[in-house]
Amino acid sequence: MAINLSKGDRINLSKDNPGLQKVRVGLSWDTKPGITADLDASVFLLGEDEKLIGDDGLIFYNNTTSAEGAVVHSGDNRTGAGDGDDETINIELSKVNPKVKSILVVLTSYAEQGSEKINFGRVKNATARLYDGASGKVLNEFDLSEDMSDATSMEMVKIYRNNNEWKLAAIGEKAGSSYNGLEDVLNRYSK
Repeated sequence: MAINLSKGDRINLSKDNPGLQKVRVGLSWDTKPGITADLDASVFLLGEDEKLIGDDGLIFYNNTTSAEGAVVHSGDNRTGAGDGDDETINIELSKVNPKVKSILVVLTSYAEQGSEKINFGRVKNATARLYDGASGKVLNEFDLSEDMSDATSMEMVKIYRNNNEWKLAAIGEKAGSSYNGLEDVLNRYSK
């Protein structure tokens, strides 16, 4: 049975799931009636200094695979329509670059240039799920119902190394104070 997480919860993936080698992060959302929104999942590969490990440290719809092939993004879902996960990130833990201390999963609102940014107040049922990548079993689920009504970027979950173990933190925090979506997060984690 999946463990439901709350904002701020931390779990030890290695201890709770011995032998876990592959995980999948699934993100889903729906928009409120009459609203069209394109939300995007992105992955920030962060080093010891909590900054991007380099130009290849950002995995998103336009760069779907990390340099060593350990992190693979499913691609862009522009509507959030339908059941199940809208975007997924597959991670092979044993292949993650040794420079990477943490894998931060972010959700941002995208808008074409000149278009209105859609803040998360216009989105409902935002959920992050962590799966065992081999069996497909849901390990953890994090309902992002926290009030993010004025945000266009959110740090959702972080998978991180600690004492040779992989752990997970449910974050659910705004990633920036403005309406610049991914740009806010890039500014925070770039060197």
